[in-house]
Amino acid sequence: MTETIEGALPWPHPEKRGRATTSETTSGGAESTRWVAVAVGLNPAEASVIKARLESEDIPAIAQQEAVGSVLGLTVGPLGSARVLVPEPLAERALDILAETFE
Repeated sequence: MTETIEGALPWPHPEKRGRATTSETTSGGAESTRWVAVAVGLNPAEASVIKARLESEDIPAIAQQEAVGSVLGLTVGPLGSARVLVPEPLAERALDILAETFE
C-alpha cells in the first residue's frame, strides 16, 4: 500500500531531503542587522507615511503593528499603535530626516 501513495504526496521523499542548497542570488551569511525603532506610538497610517518617507531616502524601513490590532482594525491603544523600525547603522540618519520640517 505504501508504494501506491508514496509518489502522490506533495512533499519530498525522505531520500531527497537534505539536498537543499543555499540561495545563489544573495550572499547570505551569519551577519545579522539589529533593527531599532525611530518612531513609536503612531497610528498605522502615520507609520506608513513615515516608512515611505524613509524609503524615498534609500533607508529600508518596517512599519510594525501588533498582529491582533491589525486584524481587528484597531488604530488606538497598545494594540492599535504602530512603530517604524530601521537598521541600527542608519538610525541617526533616519532621525535627522524625520526631524526636517517643510513649510
